[in-house]
Amino acid sequence: MIITTPSKVNLFLKVAGKMPDGFHAIETLFVPLHDPADELEIQFSADGKQEIQVECSHPGVPNGEKNLCWKAAKQVLNAMKISDSVSIVIRKNIPVAGGMGGGSSDAGAVITALQKQYGFLEDKGAAIALECGSDVPFFLNPVPSTGFGRGEILTPVEGLQLPEIRIIPMDFPISAKWAYQNLAPETKDDSRSLDDMISALRAGDFASAAELLRNDLAPAAFRKFPLLELTRQKFESENPGWKVQLSGSGATLFAIKSF
Repeated sequence: MIITTPSKVNLFLKVAGKMPDGFHAIETLFVPLHDPADELEIQFSADGKQEIQVECSHPGVPNGEKNLCWKAAKQVLNAMKISDSVSIVIRKNIPVAGGMGGGSSDAGAVITALQKQYGFLEDKGAAIALECGSDVPFFLNPVPSTGFGRGEILTPVEGLQLPEIRIIPMDFPISAKWAYQNLAPETKDDSRSLDDMISALRAGDFASAAELLRNDLAPAAFRKFPLLELTRQKFESENPGWKVQLSGSGATLFAIKSF
């Protein structure tokens, strides 16, 4: 079984405070991208051993039990009481720790693939996905969606007209944990809203959508990593009418066309 797994950007990401469980509550608009995308090759063996093998083409991504795909496969097999073995090969194209959901997308694809092979869980794997990571539930059904809570309370959004999006990859990662621990205080005064962004996109008003781009994780990242700000300024000066924002917790940047 060969699967192509999409990446994502958040055209809007507001951090709305901390929840009782210690996680941050967010309001976001997920948009899947089919480029860049990873490729997974999954093989099943009815050998009764329940051995899981995970190999990745990227040297910065762990193999075996430390890979999120291993955890996803293990939990699905256990939940279904399946003793088959699974082999997963990941061909990596999505930036690693780049804020585009690569690891989450791969894990979500594994959860879905195993259910297609063995039958669907009552919740379609939603609980396992959330245990694997906050972005993983989105990748069970990667369509433009709003996300609340940790991002797992998802509602598909129809009728959006999406602008052209370009990816600006960076050659260093940013830890999501660091990003949330270093939220900039000025984001509390940002009045841009998710509803306004959705309205602008439904109207095809890309000029307004460009001004409504919001990522509360971005200000701290731009301050800590000056290369991000320099890259943003250079891209926007060389490409009039394009607006650059940080993807998720970064460090990948993306630009949308405002005309």
